[in-house]
Amino acid sequence: MLDAFRRSIGYRLARWHFRKQRESVMSFTGSLASGHRVLLILPLTPSGHPTRHLLELFRTRYGEEKLTLVADPLDNGVGSLFPHSEIIRITPLEVTRFFHPSAAVLKRVKAREYGAAIDLNLDFLLPSAYICKASRARVRVGFTRPGADLFYNFQIKVEGANGSALYDRLAACLKMF
Repeated sequence: MLDAFRRSIGYRLARWHFRKQRESVMSFTGSLASGHRVLLILPLTPSGHPTRHLLELFRTRYGEEKLTLVADPLDNGVGSLFPHSEIIRITPLEVTRFFHPSAAVLKRVKAREYGAAIDLNLDFLLPSAYICKASRARVRVGFTRPGADLFYNFQIKVEGANGSALYDRLAACLKMF
């Protein structure tokens, strides 16, 4: 119960922090062009759903040099899959008591400019959503969940699908742009 209260306070603090950032009207056509740098936020909680085929899509479309990945420190496979990409590890100690990422993590994320930020967490996690919004990416992609409107401007519906099917739906949507 205390975690839910702190999470609620964290969400309200995030709304206050991002209150002056207004979304501009944009066309998604060509918004995920291969010339832009992409921020991928990998699942921060253990998941049995494979993201490997989705990661291969990003590698072939953008190249390893244009990918920055945010990953759990226990996710050892990502380093071998993307040896030329920047990997930002976020430990539980780098998350504040209100579920915001630490200033050090945000500094590393903001050090680069991104054309797109894509959150691959199936559940709404405030730290990953906050990183996505703070990245200042033109296109911020995530799954529809309560509270997600503040952080993402392109959302994938989760109704009627789960796990691998959601990642397949995300890949199909991203291939359109």
